[in-house]
Amino acid sequence: MSRHLLHLIHQGRKLTVVAGYDRPLRELYLHVIHDNDADPHQEEAFVYDSLGDPCLDWSDINTVADKLATLGIEPPASLIEGIFLDQCFNVGNRVVEHHFDRPSVVLHAR
Repeated sequence: MSRHLLHLIHQGRKLTVVAGYDRPLRELYLHVIHDNDADPHQEEAFVYDSLGDPCLDWSDINTVADKLATLGIEPPASLIEGIFLDQCFNVGNRVVEHHFDRPSVVLHAR
């Protein structure tokens, strides 16, 4: 499974976007999580979880892009492109952190 990470502040809230390609399921996924720095023991608060939206076509990269747009999140192009390439080349075990102001960083690849 590939994982693409993006940390941002959206509408005054710290969010983390986690998205990627799940090889065994041959589907894309998207999680948008509210970062809670105040209490590290508190469970993650999901703003959006693609598992709760099974009627969408998670084999189409446009679903990820459209859902982020619906949430008002405009990711760097590298995030959508990276997920799409992972899907095209059936990539797994890859973790990439994306940034708005500098190139993405591969944290793990195998």
